[in-house]
Amino acid sequence: MAEDTIKVSANRQKKEQVVAELSEKLGRSKAVVFTNYQGLTHKQIEELKRAIKPLDADFVVAKNTLVLRSLNESKLKLSDEKQLEGPTGTMVIYGDVVGPLKALAKMVKELSLPTIKLGLLENKEITAAEVTKISALPPREVLIAQFVGGMKSPIFGLHRALNWNLQKLVLTLGAVAKAKPAQAAPAQEPAVEAPATQSQEQPVAEATVEEAQPVEETTVPEEAQTQTEDQNADQKTEGGEN
Repeated sequence: MAEDTIKVSANRQKKEQVVAELSEKLGRSKAVVFTNYQGLTHKQIEELKRAIKPLDADFVVAKNTLVLRSLNESKLKLSDEKQLEGPTGTMVIYGDVVGPLKALAKMVKELSLPTIKLGLLENKEITAAEVTKISALPPREVLIAQFVGGMKSPIFGLHRALNWNLQKLVLTLGAVAKAKPAQAAPAQEPAVEAPATQSQEQPVAEATVEEAQPVEETTVPEEAQTQTEDQNADQKTEGGEN
């Protein structure tokens, strides 16, 4: 009787320890994925544990009764406890959800095991298909970089547009500043040289008048001579007739 009591006590103590450890893990988890690990060897399970450990996640194998007790103690609930039927391996994720799920998806792709039952993401139940979709997402750092890049892109575009407008304004003002002295110089030069231009133009006008006067003087004698010749011819004609 004493030996049986010791064995029961030891077994119960072990179960209590499993529940306590799993409850503590579930209490600080960001996501939980329940799988059916049946068909995996002990070596393959250990490989999965080693793969996700650096990614801030654990893989715990325990009886369903202990898993359910741990869920209750950590205040996590399932819509239907029967979803845990069959051997259950529980992946508990504390940090970035995508990384550990990628490691799980890689094993499922290579071995077709373990089978995903369901998951809990921030205390919300998700299906096996949703777990697979999440595993296909980029890592958290990449998602943040893409989000920040998308937020900055319009700002960079606006900043570049503003810089271009300012540069254009500066260039335009510089061109105007250079053009103003060049336009002012020709306006001042004619004002200074105006008397010289008029003095040069006056002789041209005088020469034109002088050239016109001889034409008028030569024209008058020719007309008078023509009239005299006509009169002489008429007189000769009259004298001949007489």
